[in-house]
Amino acid sequence: MGATLKSLEKELEITLEDFNLVGRSPDASIRLVDGGVSRQHATIRRDGQLFWVSDLGSANGSFVNDVAVTTARALRHGDRVQFGTSTFIFDSQDEERPSGETTSNVSTQSLHTIALPVKTVRATLLVGDLRNFTTISSQLSAEEVAAMLREWYAQCEKVLKTRDAIIDKFIGDGVFAYWPGDDISSRVKATEAAKILSSPDSNESPKRKWLKENMNLEVHCHIGLNIGDVALGAMGRGVNTAVGEAVNVTFRIESLTRKLQVPVLAGAPFLNGWAEGLQLYQNAGIHPVKGQPDPVEVYSLIDVPTMSF
Repeated sequence: MGATLKSLEKELEITLEDFNLVGRSPDASIRLVDGGVSRQHATIRRDGQLFWVSDLGSANGSFVNDVAVTTARALRHGDRVQFGTSTFIFDSQDEERPSGETTSNVSTQSLHTIALPVKTVRATLLVGDLRNFTTISSQLSAEEVAAMLREWYAQCEKVLKTRDAIIDKFIGDGVFAYWPGDDISSRVKATEAAKILSSPDSNESPKRKWLKENMNLEVHCHIGLNIGDVALGAMGRGVNTAVGEAVNVTFRIESLTRKLQVPVLAGAPFLNGWAEGLQLYQNAGIHPVKGQPDPVEVYSLIDVPTMSF
């Protein structure tokens, strides 16, 4: 079936497609004439039976049930979604509804918390990010931003899933994926994926090639790799994700690529016990990272061209 957004302010119902760009721009797939909405405000993307909302660095933020969207969030039937001053109710035709539930009376919905199995496992982690995406997207139409994201999402799925990675979520201009386990095979696959996704040649998708040739805009992907313990399992109905301090550190490692001006960085645990890996990476020093009491040691991937920052 499908899903819709139903406006609380006016008689408006929007049928969601597999990929939706929300914004004020005339060519946004969900156009909102609202002074509090940015030109490219947010995306809503379908993955299986779930729809995920991600904020694109908008000026006023996106909210689900009055909670700011800071990472990709799965929507469930009856959620109240707000962009600027525009508020909608998410109506999922694929999701089972409690008897008598309606979308017009959100405050009376009963939510039942069910204890779901979660286990801690060792995992190989990958975080990717399109560098300078916000700056570049401000120079593009909403249609061009949507086309670029669609191509990049498709590339990530092809590169990662063919190497047995589990894509946890897309986060606007970012991706988080993991391999259960820390075996050498997973590290090799993660390294291969990082090298392909960060390579200028592989980034020459039709849309990005057009942007480079016609607008002199280059969109680069940067990667952070790490290994650590994560809580893996169902965090809510229909939502499976990996969480934990190791995940947070991996995001911080990816953010160090800008400071160190390298496209791929791996945390020291990624190289521990992998002698051959030390031939592929070189030590890039020990650096403090936001939100961590201790600095982290990182290694940069060799033979990946350094791009302009």
